[in-house]
Amino acid sequence: MATLKYLPFKLWPEADRAAWAAAFVAGDIFDETQGPGAHLAPGSRRTLRVAYRRWLGFLAAHDPEALHLAPAARLTRQRLAAFVAVLQAEGAATTTAIAIHGLYLTMRITAPEHGWTWLGEIRSALTARARPADRFERLVPPWQVLDLGIGMMDGAVKTKDWTPETLRDYRDGLLLALLALWPIRRRSLAALTVTEHIMHQGDSFRLRLFPEDTKAKRSEEYVLDEILVPYLDRYLREVRPRFLAALDHDSLWASSRGSPLCADTLRQIVRRRTKAAFGKAMAVHDMRRAAATFLAIEAPEQVGIIPGVLQQASPEVGEQHYNLARSAAASRRFASHVTAFRKRRGPARRKSGG
Repeated sequence: MATLKYLPFKLWPEADRAAWAAAFVAGDIFDETQGPGAHLAPGSRRTLRVAYRRWLGFLAAHDPEALHLAPAARLTRQRLAAFVAVLQAEGAATTTAIAIHGLYLTMRITAPEHGWTWLGEIRSALTARARPADRFERLVPPWQVLDLGIGMMDGAVKTKDWTPETLRDYRDGLLLALLALWPIRRRSLAALTVTEHIMHQGDSFRLRLFPEDTKAKRSEEYVLDEILVPYLDRYLREVRPRFLAALDHDSLWASSRGSPLCADTLRQIVRRRTKAAFGKAMAVHDMRRAAATFLAIEAPEQVGIIPGVLQQASPEVGEQHYNLARSAAASRRFASHVTAFRKRRGPARRKSGG
């Protein structure tokens, strides 16, 4: 047990498993039988579970006797300080902040009676310290990512030989180029299907996200910028069908193993490709930060479209049609700015040997 960094659920103390199950009881909000975490989406629950597994894994390795205590009783300032020290020794400040944030949210739904104000204050302090050093320096302007993606697709086509490697180059290039112009979350990215989410519209394509595909539970639309229309068309007609068993599933992102690419694999692809090209491993969410940063620095007069670009319009149900139009319009304007900057700035400077 001491060697497990993330303690598997089956090895959790009984009290922790019981508290976790109680937190997500559907129940009834009116008779107060609903668990504090019942409203959370499956993806959010998985994220919190990983964070809590890391906390229990730390205790199993460094303070196993604490596992015999009640979940709330074992979480003290002293143990938390030791946990933070281990996390900081392992990696970046952002990793530590994310882990403590997950622990804080988990304790709030599994032991809400304790409030956890002190834990929230520590979480906030760690988050504030992590942002400047870890995030801004890794961002690459969207037009450079767009240039990388288009270059990868053009390079794959020029080989005139569809090997597994060139197929992946084209697919990954399309992935990067699309994210550069439409910086959606990775869960939304993974949800895209050929028949349900992509619609032909004259000489272009309209990409649609349904409420269940988005964090805000709201529909989103994006009319594909003309620069990517021929690339998506080629991918759908010529590239995607060549992937193993691609016709057996509807996911836009086919893999060489015959199955759709999941959200985590898409994240790994983005990190690997940007690291190789720019020496900076950008996460999918960093594409969203880069979009906002690009507008704030290069086109400050356009910062008003940031909420629409990042799908952060008003959540009021009565405004859903307004939000859909606002998001679509903002995405088109953002894509127009990115492609214009790409033309003016010329080819992106990439890491040699990438």
